[in-house]
Amino acid sequence: MKRMGWALAGLAAFLCQNGFVQAQDTVDALEKDLQQIKQDRQEATTQALTNFYSQLAAASQSPDAALALYINSGGPVPPPSQIQTSYAHETPHEKEAREAQDAAKLINLAYVAQLHCGLMRFAGMFVMTPDQKGLHQEFAAWLKSTPQIFAQIKDDGLPQVRELRRKAMAASPISSALGFTAWGDKEQGTWNVHGIPGFYRTEVLEPLRTTPNADTLAAWDVFISLKSATQPDQTKWAQVEYPGLMFERGCDDYAISPSMDKLQALVAIIKASPTHPKVDDMIAKVHTLAQDYRTRHPGAATPQTAVASNTPPPDPNVKVTTVTEGDMTIITTQTNAATGTPPTAPPPAPSPAPPAN
Repeated sequence: MKRMGWALAGLAAFLCQNGFVQAQDTVDALEKDLQQIKQDRQEATTQALTNFYSQLAAASQSPDAALALYINSGGPVPPPSQIQTSYAHETPHEKEAREAQDAAKLINLAYVAQLHCGLMRFAGMFVMTPDQKGLHQEFAAWLKSTPQIFAQIKDDGLPQVRELRRKAMAASPISSALGFTAWGDKEQGTWNVHGIPGFYRTEVLEPLRTTPNADTLAAWDVFISLKSATQPDQTKWAQVEYPGLMFERGCDDYAISPSMDKLQALVAIIKASPTHPKVDDMIAKVHTLAQDYRTRHPGAATPQTAVASNTPPPDPNVKVTTVTEGDMTIITTQTNAATGTPPTAPPPAPSPAPPAN
């Protein structure tokens, strides 16, 4: 009986150990399955991300490719023109004219789609790999190419074009079609084509303003053209935005090579926009720059009051008062009576002789 007890105990131990080994094998197999699933998922995500970037890169280089991607993704397009014919059936010539008209409607949409795709590509990169080396430089290089595309977009009044200009990346049908779902609450998900001028200022213009030079002024001109293309309110543009931007540009121009002419140009902007919301700041800025000019050129005559070396001596009996008001010079001339001895009067003319008898 004692031997049988030991045998049963050994058998139980064997069975327990065998069960443990089998359970461990099952757990190991399950972990391998989970690891494989995780690896497959990562590979699928990488492949989808690669496809996302590659398709957007191709679309950002071609308006036709961008429009095709947008339409295939379910993006709304202008409705086709109705068939209008004077005959029982549309003639080939009429069909050709109608199709040309429809194609013309899509031109502006294609250029906006091209910008939309290019911006989405970089927005996705900033979401997935924000610390990627050289990303900001690559983004700035792409932004420098956008003015040429903007210049070809005309305001045709089509709602589909205006909608796409303000369409957020996270709400884009292209993003959905390409399976990019990583926007979350990231700022890049709110980017849109309408905001490209702001990105240009941040990534291109502002770094150049650190030490202004000719490239800074060129970037200012580009930025101003971009802002003009995205401002539908022309009154606000003419009265507020444009004067403000030109004033900032003028300040950078003064920093490059200070001169009184550039200060006068800034004053001219202020005088032309007396109701500008930042007019007080502008005036204060010009006062600061004027003090800087005096420090650089103590006692120097202003361009308005400087006298050329070949100018003849002034008449001591003529008083000239010059007053400078901004870009205007008011000259007042006053002639005084002579203070010296007056010249001797000529002798009276002789009386005519009486007629002869």
